[in-house]
Amino acid sequence: MKYHPVVLMLVVWGLCIAAFTILPFQLENRVMSLYGFFILSLFIAVFCAGALTASLPQAQRPRRRDVTVDFRLADRALMAAGVIAILASLIDTSGRNVLDLADAYQIRSDRAGNLMAGDERGGSLWFQIAFLTYPASYIYLVREIGFRARPVLWKVVVFGLMPVTMASLAMGGRAPLFYALLMLIYGFALRSHTFPKVRPAVRGPGPQTAMRPRRKPLLPFRLTAPVKIAIGVLGAVMMIYFVQVFLTRADVAGGVDAMFGVAHHSWGVNFNGPGSNMIFALLGPDGAYLLFVFVWYAVQGLVMSNTIFTSYDGPMLLGVGGIDLVSALMRRVNGQFVADGYAHLANMNVYGFLPSAFGSLYVDFKFFGLILCGGWGWLAGLVYGKVKRGVDPLWLLAVPCVTLGIVFSTINTPIGFSNGLVTHSWLVVVMILARSVVLRPAAVQQGRR
Repeated sequence: MKYHPVVLMLVVWGLCIAAFTILPFQLENRVMSLYGFFILSLFIAVFCAGALTASLPQAQRPRRRDVTVDFRLADRALMAAGVIAILASLIDTSGRNVLDLADAYQIRSDRAGNLMAGDERGGSLWFQIAFLTYPASYIYLVREIGFRARPVLWKVVVFGLMPVTMASLAMGGRAPLFYALLMLIYGFALRSHTFPKVRPAVRGPGPQTAMRPRRKPLLPFRLTAPVKIAIGVLGAVMMIYFVQVFLTRADVAGGVDAMFGVAHHSWGVNFNGPGSNMIFALLGPDGAYLLFVFVWYAVQGLVMSNTIFTSYDGPMLLGVGGIDLVSALMRRVNGQFVADGYAHLANMNVYGFLPSAFGSLYVDFKFFGLILCGGWGWLAGLVYGKVKRGVDPLWLLAVPCVTLGIVFSTINTPIGFSNGLVTHSWLVVVMILARSVVLRPAAVQQGRR
């Protein structure tokens, strides 16, 4: 981890506020209060305090080269989960045209309505199986790319990308694909830590000068041109898919102008503030709409959390508001409780929007959420400290989840964003199944398995 969790959290929210302020977002029938900003600042401060309690900012110490990680048992669990996710998704989507984006949008809209009424039971049995197994692929991507000297391409595709792709098509969503792409990129980023190369420093003029190893920023598995092209193509395909989803939704609503109308009347926001004329002139209506909707996904948590902190007077939802799996379980136990809780959010016009991690904690636990927020910060600081000390490379496996959890705190909590509870559960399973092994001196030079 390059940055301490405190620094990363402050930068993320600083950029969020800057984007909302600089771009021509204009609130319609929404008011942001100073009290809401104060509570947001309180949650962020508690997170920072928890992180600093676990570990202070420190320099990276050299990693022990005589310690490696045995992933053999963990690999079997992750690969089995990937196969199950693929098969379950195939069965769930059989008979459906998963490439029809308009149909997928309608299914998601119907499901959202059922969720609000407390009627949705979480899809078919096969959908639920896929829901519980496909997040293992996120962890497999990081393990295969970040911890194997020569990643096996077909394994990356079959056990890392295919389960997420199939689950994304089954759900009609974009977040799983986006999260998988980030995990893939992060896997490559970790290689400079899991496979550091050293070279001797130039001997000094004094006869007693020691030969000190110096880190060389080269990867044993380099990002060659074909690898870079493959990642670029994958990213481009995902971006095209995202763009088509947004444009398809606009077409369903009657076009881009109609979607701006929906944003004005239903979302409570528009894109006609100072500087909007220049953006529309440069990008055109379609380009301006795509810029608006992409950035709105990242910054709406600032607005929604402010409304929640200021006006939410409903009951604590105990995880229903921010965690998909808890919501699904509670709908089976007490659907009316879910419907009543969502009704409070709908009356405030925040239901269906991204509340940020701190708004989600407040809805679920009110000010008791500060305790969980401090615990989140402490865990993030713990991982940071373990990685910086360089003793056990297994902790590097948790870095992507910790970092992305902070980056997407403007959307939801780490266990609430993109099926995060199940993803983190698989991370814990792998860290339990994997074993850190101290190598014999002769084996240190052979690298990792």
